[in-house]
Amino acid sequence: MRCKSHAPRKAIRNYVWAVEPVGYPATALVCGSVHCMEPAFIWLEEEEARQFDAGERVFRAFTATMKVRAA
Repeated sequence: MRCKSHAPRKAIRNYVWAVEPVGYPATALVCGSVHCMEPAFIWLEEEEARQFDAGERVFRAFTATMKVRAA
């Protein structure tokens, strides 16, 4: 989860699309960049983006320690 200013770059994963979590910008998700406290987007890989287009709205975080719901 990252804000648009701190979009994941040079990551192991290939993120292709950012979607808003439920309640954005008053969401509980906060940017994962060290010093940033901005609301975060859900960054999706190619397969997840296809799932989103097909109607899926719940996605696992990279570490599988939580799930998030997209708007």
